[in-house]
Amino acid sequence: MNQEQLAALLRTLLQFAGGIAVGYGWIDTDTAATLTGALVTLIVTVWGLYARRNAGLVAAAAALPAVKTILAAPETAQAVPSPKVRPSE
Repeated sequence: MNQEQLAALLRTLLQFAGGIAVGYGWIDTDTAATLTGALVTLIVTVWGLYARRNAGLVAAAAALPAVKTILAAPETAQAVPSPKVRPSE
């Protein structure tokens, strides 16, 4: 699942939950829309930071069929479970 798909799924689930909360009178529609936007932004930002850490970027590159070998720092190579990723000397 990529970041755009994750954002769309989260937005839909939060809108659904917001609709229920509005239906029960717990919050108004403006608050539901504001909370949905804020939560989606926060969650997608955290996910983006996690996915873009060194090991995440190397793992994403190793998953590409065109990539044959990646030389990485020993700690990064150990963090990525791929035979394509090898520690640099």
